[in-house]
Amino acid sequence: MLHMKNKSFIVIILSAIISASWLSYTIVDQQKQIEQLQEQLQHEQMKYKIIINDPLVRDAMESGG
Repeated sequence: MLHMKNKSFIVIILSAIISASWLSYTIVDQQKQIEQLQEQLQHEQMKYKIIINDPLVRDAMESGG
């Protein structure tokens, strides 16, 4: 009976380790995606600022074009 409990305990511990590893991998992957999206956002914001500061574009927007 004690032998069976030890096997069950080992299986539970291994399952917990595997689950924790999978969650860690998922969190790291999500963090990488967030960083990529932040970089894309900054790039788009810079493009927008450049466009808005262009006098021709500003004039066209103000005249409703």
